[in-house]
Amino acid sequence: MAEPKWLKNMNRDEYLKEDFDAKGKSRYTVEGLKKNDPDWLDKAAKRTHAAKGDDYVKLDSGLLTVNQINWMLRNTIGEMTFVDDNNQFLWYNRPTDPNKKMKAKRVPAQVGNTMESVHPNVREVIPNAKKVVHALRTKQDGHDDVYMPVPNGNLRKLVLHYYKRVEDDNGDYAGIYEWVQDLYPLVKYFCETTGQKLVVDPDATTGATYRRNSDPDAKTGASTKAEEVKDKKEPEEPDTSTGASN
Repeated sequence: MAEPKWLKNMNRDEYLKEDFDAKGKSRYTVEGLKKNDPDWLDKAAKRTHAAKGDDYVKLDSGLLTVNQINWMLRNTIGEMTFVDDNNQFLWYNRPTDPNKKMKAKRVPAQVGNTMESVHPNVREVIPNAKKVVHALRTKQDGHDDVYMPVPNGNLRKLVLHYYKRVEDDNGDYAGIYEWVQDLYPLVKYFCETTGQKLVVDPDATTGATYRRNSDPDAKTGASTKAEEVKDKKEPEEPDTSTGASN
């Protein structure tokens, strides 16, 4: 993933101290269960007498049943996960279509797992995950979120992993909320609705990894195709019949 400069410059010795085995405990940790048990969810729900089905849940700005919350979250745009302050993976919004290919694949048996077992132990995957968690736990340089786009060499696909620090009512770290979504359909809809176009910026110094399959001359993101900018003294009129009101 393409990480921001402030994250890249973090002290490696510090963020590698993150306990991805979740040996500690959160104030909400369900004790007496093995965290990597594939049946953790059912066992934890039974032990805590968790609300379920048509039980009502009073939220800070609403009243919903557990079923209503599940339905809403399963149909929310994007893939979402939540990891608590003890680095235990507690929830994801399982898609309604069991055959849907997820961009950040999760399965029900992983709920309750430690972050160590959720992430594959290949290359720098776990160290990089620890870096993000530690950055948000400590609010590194004042940041409470991290944008991590996935380079793929395709101008019509931009999968973003967005990580947000979750705080309790006192402002203390309570975990991380992750949102994964391909942004291109949203940008495409915006352009179609407003009658605008997406064009390659010949002066851009970034974006080479996204233009790899679309611009063979892209190296640092700046185009060397003279014909793209030749004689363009004024902006072209948008070629659209929509978005006039915008």
